[in-house]
Parts: sequence; structure tokens; C-alpha cells
Amino acid sequence: MLLLTLVTYIVYIAYNQRDILHINRLAVLALSFVAYLAWESIGIQYSNFTLLNDWFQYTPGNAPIVLLLIILVITLLIYLTTTQRYITPNKWIALLMLVNLIGLILFPMVNDLIPLYVIIELQSYSLYLLTGVYNKSYNATRAAILYFVTGGIASVLILLSSAEVYEATGLTNLSEISTYYSISGINTWTSFDILLIALVFKMGLAPLHAWSISVYSYAPLYITAYISIVAKVSIMSFIYLNIHLFSTQLLILAFYLSVAVAAYTPLYQVNIKSILAYSGILNFGYLLTAVLTNDNAYYVYIIQYSLTHVTIFLCILAITEYTNKPASYWSPIVNVNQLVVPNKALCIALIVCLFSLIGIPPLPGFYGKYYIIVGLMSNGLNLEALTIIVFSVIATYYYAYIIKQLASNLYNNNINVIATPINSTLGFIISILMVILITFYMYLPTLLDGLTLLHS
Repeated sequence: MLLLTLVTYIVYIAYNQRDILHINRLAVLALSFVAYLAWESIGIQYSNFTLLNDWFQYTPGNAPIVLLLIILVITLLIYLTTTQRYITPNKWIALLMLVNLIGLILFPMVNDLIPLYVIIELQSYSLYLLTGVYNKSYNATRAAILYFVTGGIASVLILLSSAEVYEATGLTNLSEISTYYSISGINTWTSFDILLIALVFKMGLAPLHAWSISVYSYAPLYITAYISIVAKVSIMSFIYLNIHLFSTQLLILAFYLSVAVAAYTPLYQVNIKSILAYSGILNFGYLLTAVLTNDNAYYVYIIQYSLTHVTIFLCILAITEYTNKPASYWSPIVNVNQLVVPNKALCIALIVCLFSLIGIPPLPGFYGKYYIIVGLMSNGLNLEALTIIVFSVIATYYYAYIIKQLASNLYNNNINVIATPINSTLGFIISILMVILITFYMYLPTLLDGLTLLHS
């Protein structure tokens, strides 16, 4: 279905280059059907099945992740079906997003070293192009080149790891390598540790995070939303589903460094995208502990994090429509003090999302942290649980800094901006996401029961 959509998109662009909004809407409809198929497949596949000579495994573990990734891409793609005030995106953006989605949904299913490299490169190169061609600005090109160079370093590490594993075992299939290791007792941890370092590098977690902050700052706001969420979700899910291959010591080290760096550094930041980038590092640091315990708290947290961050970015993109004099046309809003908007409903939506990131009940961020902390304490990792609590309190400060700026809009009646109504499609999507976030606690027990059944 995805391939058919890609072919349709290419043919349409070749013969009709004027109204690209229609084909973007067609892409949304096609992906909606793909999401429906993914949803239906969750209920029928309780036993594993493989694809392409055991290169990929579709399991109860990665099925929810595949569905989540498709929904996230649909949500972000809907923004391209609307008319933006300042920026007209490149006509190939939706096509590149569809190509990238193939890599996103296949990567958590990878069961062999050969497609692992091919899929991560498919995912990476489409992200490089997305970053550079969105609006062809100088800063976007700068971000794309930096992204390409740093991503190339991680790709070399992946190849090095794969070569060492093959030299030691003569195998490329991950399931066979795991079985071979457990029977023979040969230590392949060092080789897979190199792979883990490369994946941490790709996600931009500490201590290999500096490049991601620069890329997110230079990239257009819409692209920052895309690359800071969906790519990380795909890679982290692969680590979660293959945790038996990796060293827990490296994961614990990445956890401590990520939460420490991401909690303290934004205290001195005023750039909104940098703050959200560090917020992503902090939250994926929390997710590393759910990977360590290998329980269903991972799914709860990654679902609430993804939906919350997508809502935040869509709200900020909506706020750009009210900006009278944008700071730049590659990102109309750069600093926190530019979050000035007369739409009080939009301000309240953004404040609720930030409250969720802080972890205030009954918002989903609270339940995500709660289940992670309970899982850590159940496995005797009390220090890690205490670390999450302490750094969550510290991170509350920079979330509160943004909330303070937004709250001032609720009482300021003399805001010097254009008071035009928000785009109806964008407003509808934000409204749906807000309803899901606010009522998350109501269907959380059903979600947990479903995850338990999938893993039983």
C-alpha cells in the first residue's frame, strides 16, 4: 500500500506541479488505510511470522510500535494539507516522508545485520533530504549537512559492529546470533556495544548529543518536530525489542548522562527548539530505564511522550500563523518570548501539554513516569528511580518558564499580533489530540490489559 502511494505521488507530481495539497491529502488517506491494516493485524498475530527469508519479524512486541509510527506520520502529514502563511513546503516533502516511513516501520522488525544497515540508511538519508529541501533556506541546508556528517559517523560504527559480529560467529541473523552466543559462551558483547553506541549516536542521546541540538535549532520547525520524534521512536524500539543483545552497563551510563545533561542545560536556554530538543533527550533517558526492565511501561511512556510532543509542535506551528514579524522564514518562532498569541484555547492546550511533561496527574505524563518508577523499584533499581524523580523536579523549572510566557497571554489584552482564526484542519487535529491526552487515564487500564495479552 505504501509503495502504491509512492508511485501515485511521483506520477502526480510529474504531470501536475501546481496544487500539491490534493496529493498530500491522498497520502493522508492512503496512510489512514495502512494504519487500519496495522490495527487489524495486532489482533490476528499472536505468534511470530517472518518476512523476506527471516530478515524481518512481525511480532506482538513491534506491532504497537508500527501502528504508533504510522499514526505519528499521519498527524504530521496532515499539516502539509493546509496552507501555511509564511512558508510553502517543497513539493517532495510528503514523498520523502512516505519513503522515510518505510524505514521507520521496518527498523523495529529487523532480524538480520544486512537489512539493519540498509534500513537505517534508508531512514537516515530520507531524513537528511527532508531537513535540507523543506524550504531550501541557508539554515536548513546547514542542518542537513551537519546531520549527514554526524549520521555518517554512526553508520561507519554500525558497519564496524556488523563486521566484527560476522567475523566472530559467521552469522548475520540476530536470532541465530543470540542462540549461538547462549550455547557457545563466546563473548560478542563488545561488537554489539559498538552497535549500541552507534544507535545512541543516531538518537542524539548524551554524551553524543551535541550535534542533535544544532540540527534541531537550524532545521525548520516542522522538520524539527518530525526528526525529534519518529526517528527516535523507531530506533529506541529496536533496542527495546533486542535488549538481550546489548550491555546493560552502557544503557545505564547513557541514562545517567542523558537525564543529567538534559535537566541542567536548558535552564540557561531561551531558544524554544533547543529546550524541546533537551526535553526529548530527557524523556528518552527515562525510556532507557524502561528498556532495562523490559516491561510494558515502555509502551505507555512512548505513546504518551509521542502524542504530547506532537501536540506541542503542532501548537507552536499554529502559533506561527499569528506572528506579525517572524524572526526568520525558516522558523517564524525561535525564542520563548515570541510565544505570543491571542488564541487563549491554543495557549491552554500548550500549557496542558507542558503540565503533562512535568508529570502532573491525571495527565498521561504522570502515568508514564509512575509505571517506569514502579518497574524500576520492582527490579531493585531504586537509585535509578530516585534519579528520575530528582531530575524531573529540576526539569520542571524550564517547563515552568515556558508556561509563564504562555500564561501571560491569557491576561494580556493588548497583544500586537494578527488575530486571524487558526486553520480549521489544524485546529481539529489539535483538538482530537488534546481530548486523547486529557482522557488518557480513562483508557489506560484497557491499554495495559491489551499489552499484557500481546506479551502473554
